Amino acid sequence: MLLIAFIFSFFQLQGEVNQADYYLNQIARDNNVVENAWALNELIFSTCKSLNELSGKLQSSPLADVYSNIQCNEDDALELSGLKAEKLRELSLKLKKDELYILYLIDATELNPNPDSYTTILSNLQGRYAQLGKAIVNKEQITPELLPYDDHFLIHFALLRGTHRGDYYTADYLKKALTVWEKSEELLENKDLKYGAFLASTFVVSYLQDRHDLIHKFHDNFIELDIFPNIYSKLRVLKTLDYGLYTLGYYDRALLVQRRQTIPLAQILNRPDEIHNIKVKQGAYLSSLGKYQESKKVYEDLYNNSQYSHKKYIILNNLGLNYLALGEHNKYLNFLLKALNEDIPQSKYKSLLNIYRNLFLYYTSIKDVNTALNYIEKAKEVASSHSDTTELALIDSYLGSFYWTTYQDHEKALTFFNKSSQILTPKTNYIKYVDLLLEKTNIYTEIDSLHTALELLNTIKELALSKSNTPIYINVLINEAAAYLKLGNFQQVAQIFEEIQIYSLNDVEFDLLSKYYTIKSDYYYQTGSTQKAIDELEPVVEQIVERAKNNTDSQSGYWSVKDEYLDAFSLLTKMMMESGLKKKAISLLDQLKTINDASLYNNPLVKGAKLSEAQLAEEKRLNKSLQELRKNYLNAPSSDRFKIKTQIDQISAKREEILNTANLNKEYILSPLWAIQRQIAKNELVLHFTEVANQMYVSYLSFEEIDVRIISLTKEEQELLTQTADELASGKTDLAHLYAVYQILDLDNLPPGYENISVIPDNHLYRIPIELLPTEKPDSPTSYGSAKYMIEDFHFQYYTSLKEYENNKRTGRRNTAKHFSAFAISKFTIPGMQHLPSLPYATIEVNNIEQTLTSLPSKNIYTGHKATKEAFKKELSDSKIVHVATHSEVSERDPLFSTIYLNSESEDDSLESSQALYAYELFDTPFNSEFVMLNSCSSGSGNYLQGTGIIGITRALRHAGAKSLALNLWSVNDKVAAEFATDFYRHINLGNTKSEAMRLAKLNQLKTNNANPHYWGAYMLIGNPSPVTEKPSKPILLFSILALTVLTIGYTSKNSIALS
Repeated sequence: MLLIAFIFSFFQLQGEVNQADYYLNQIARDNNVVENAWALNELIFSTCKSLNELSGKLQSSPLADVYSNIQCNEDDALELSGLKAEKLRELSLKLKKDELYILYLIDATELNPNPDSYTTILSNLQGRYAQLGKAIVNKEQITPELLPYDDHFLIHFALLRGTHRGDYYTADYLKKALTVWEKSEELLENKDLKYGAFLASTFVVSYLQDRHDLIHKFHDNFIELDIFPNIYSKLRVLKTLDYGLYTLGYYDRALLVQRRQTIPLAQILNRPDEIHNIKVKQGAYLSSLGKYQESKKVYEDLYNNSQYSHKKYIILNNLGLNYLALGEHNKYLNFLLKALNEDIPQSKYKSLLNIYRNLFLYYTSIKDVNTALNYIEKAKEVASSHSDTTELALIDSYLGSFYWTTYQDHEKALTFFNKSSQILTPKTNYIKYVDLLLEKTNIYTEIDSLHTALELLNTIKELALSKSNTPIYINVLINEAAAYLKLGNFQQVAQIFEEIQIYSLNDVEFDLLSKYYTIKSDYYYQTGSTQKAIDELEPVVEQIVERAKNNTDSQSGYWSVKDEYLDAFSLLTKMMMESGLKKKAISLLDQLKTINDASLYNNPLVKGAKLSEAQLAEEKRLNKSLQELRKNYLNAPSSDRFKIKTQIDQISAKREEILNTANLNKEYILSPLWAIQRQIAKNELVLHFTEVANQMYVSYLSFEEIDVRIISLTKEEQELLTQTADELASGKTDLAHLYAVYQILDLDNLPPGYENISVIPDNHLYRIPIELLPTEKPDSPTSYGSAKYMIEDFHFQYYTSLKEYENNKRTGRRNTAKHFSAFAISKFTIPGMQHLPSLPYATIEVNNIEQTLTSLPSKNIYTGHKATKEAFKKELSDSKIVHVATHSEVSERDPLFSTIYLNSESEDDSLESSQALYAYELFDTPFNSEFVMLNSCSSGSGNYLQGTGIIGITRALRHAGAKSLALNLWSVNDKVAAEFATDFYRHINLGNTKSEAMRLAKLNQLKTNNANPHYWGAYMLIGNPSPVTEKPSKPILLFSILALTVLTIGYTSKNSIALS
């Protein structure tokens, strides 16, 4: 199934001399004389080199008199077209072929369009050829009577490749011709030049008629036809094939056409600009497949090639985008700034605007608002200098979207949208104008200015009717229904739904379709038909989940959580809970967490590293088919849904087969909640948190009970959560704020009788582990030593989802060659890492841990230059425990680019290549480790770690095979980190579970060192808590306890510690 559907007969193009021999031989045999004479003439005059190489051979041929005394140098290249036409005329006289005369007229009129120049020539033609010649000279429309659909394919091709084809052919003629040609291919038995002209004509018309399916159907036949002359027209036909295959998603085949046909032919024809343009497309195709490294290499080669210096600004922009996709943000920014310094022609100012837009988006993404706005102002200056009012209007619309999505500032957003709408008009920019009005409508609806929203929608509706634009009209109806539902006007909503049913919804975008069914379900719910509403919305949410798993951002690895999707989830959860369907509601809430599992594994960056081009292209096509089928499923009546579901299952199976070849299909089905409950210990409570918009859903699961509570978070409470997390990470911990979080989460009212709490956090609660929340009102914001914390009353474990909780209840042991491997770097002296501050205690830390782990005999320690990326990846598959003490960055914005800084085997490697181990590289690393601890310090980016960053690196390590992970949620002093890690492993050495060892180390830090939760609460253990060492015998245990007692003598109690 994954084999390429065609194999090239020739890995290199047939040489000109061989082609010329073939044409001369065929003419001598009187086979297709017209086609072979035309091909020979075209080949001779394709380049100066070709003319000079073939001129000697022609002198001994029957056509010597036509081609005598012709030579060429590069200065004469521009004269070749005229000479080619003249020699074609001489050929037509010598060979007495009227069809060659017609071909001559087509070429000649391209150079000299004056009809009076051809009076004598036309007099030599008879019958239909005379009429056809006259039509060509006078640029008249051609009828089937003059030029039948099913004959004279070379004349068709000559007309179609010219600049005046619009004068000769009507759209109706071409449509009918293509219908005939589609059925004629099998009738042409001989795969000769006549057949080649037929295929070339078919491809050109297929391109013009958007019938790319025919290009796909016949493309391999043309490629295998090596006798078609190596001329510029052939190159144009091959580029048509390339485009058609790309449009249909056959990226792999388009790339093969480029590599084996178009680029070699452009080289033969000495067309450097064509080579450049093809390679630019090649880089884009590779990037679309997720082959970012390969795409980067294409653009680097172009960048370093001086032939293309006049277009370097394009290469710099595209190369920068590849660096961004690979997580090399500094290089991305550097190349964009280089592109700005290039001499961009005034006529290409929109390329400059594009660079400014990319810089605006980049700085917006890293929350550097001032720099982002500075670049958008520069874009405005460029647009103003060219009096491009449309671009100015679009820039204002970007700013409107920016202020709304970033700050929810409706006043500023509407100000910019209004400025934009004063420039754009429905007459000149209909689609952009309508999109702008729809954005304004959405804002007015969100801020409950519903009557204003309805007025705008009415304006859009009138525009849609004037243009007979049904999709826009349906969009308006759906948004009107949303506004009237908010107003409580159920009668009007019902009338709108009746009108919508008149139309087919198959062309409606999936996001809007989801919104429609959510509104419809909400209408049923508000009018008392809750079960009907659930039945309507459940299949919608199911399709949203399946679609979301396969639609990810290429950098972050996270699905795009659109408002339409969140609204559907929130409504369905609320209705299920009100209907007593709590188990279904919890399973639904957990799906929100696990969507990103599948989407991370299906991320283009990850897939691109593990699948071939053919596999990637096939997977993309299958995924596209699935998205369309899922949309059709929502619109289909109940009687048709089973059939569509069967199609979805069949295509899904094919797609999974591809992913399975690279171990990328990692989806696990969540067991029923009753089955999960059976795995919960009787003294254990599972707390499952899910944030959806401003709602916090808290699910309580125990061996016997299930409950769900909804906490509505005010804007002030959401801000408090963010502020508290930032304070905790910076060391400026405010206990009053932590206690307020405890109260918001209603943790004082936990079900009684439980000692162990398994927490499945979300969003803010990855940054504020609940174990460090005070259980009583603190004496003061900084009375850390006297406060009582949840960790003192409960034993905590952490998981990313119920699915992970279920999987980690299984406690199988793994056999590894080594028990413990540690990596530590104290001094970062290698070029590219010198900006990283030293970590003097990192090496001390791993040496102390090695001495502490007396129960593990096989241990490897890698420090300094030995702590390489290559050694680390090897030990992940060979060691039960892997410990890392170095700098790292767990990226919130791009979790796949969370980085561990290690040394490189080669001193020549740069920081962003071999010295930075990115999370996405772990997907290619076979893990056998039971436990990985990242005890690392931030590289000083200043950004606090967010929930998605933690989940991202956890998923990457878990996918690779690690059963559990411990990491610090914020940067801590390396001395404190070393002491904590040593203490943690001391408890591991005693056979404690990983979670209990973590708890004991935290309690020890709390009681004997600085009691600020910033210091002892920085670490989170995620995943399987099982012990990794055996419990020692009692005498050894007693000795260890005595040793620990000695070690702790001299520490002050937590109550006497100085406040910080």
